[in-house]
This record gives sequence, C-alpha cells and structure tokens, in this order.
Amino acid sequence: MAIREQVPKPLRGPAGFTSLAVMLLGIVVGYILITTGVTLFFDLHPIEQGAISNTEALSVTAVGIVSLVVGYLGWKGFTYFAY
Repeated sequence: MAIREQVPKPLRGPAGFTSLAVMLLGIVVGYILITTGVTLFFDLHPIEQGAISNTEALSVTAVGIVSLVVGYLGWKGFTYFAY
C-alpha cells in the first residue's frame, strides 16, 4: 500500500501544498546560501580580509546544497500528492 493511499483524501491537498511550500523555501534559501558561500570562498565580499575562512565558506555552500536537496524532495512530494 502506497503512502498516498494511507493519507486520507481530505488531507492530500494540504500535504501537496505543504510540500510545495517546502520546495519554494528550500530552493530560495539554497540559492541564497550557495551564492553567499561561493562569494565568501573567492573573497568577493566587503568583509575584512581573513575574517571568514575557506572552511566556513564551504560549509555555507554545503548547507545551501542540502537546502536545494530538501527543495527537490518537496517538489517530489508535491507531485506525489497532487496527482
């Protein structure tokens, strides 16, 4: 039995819209974090030189990638519950 069949019909719509919200939030936050991480890594920021290490910049980028993956899973959840 699929998960979609275990979720009651009245809750499938809200589950789909919640997944859509997770997708949008994950993509927006992921894009911002990846852009910020790359900017920090290549020292293209107005912050004092040496204030942020490359390890910290790569960790910001990694969190952004994880956020994009969560956004993708939100999209998959939306398509699963919407149809």
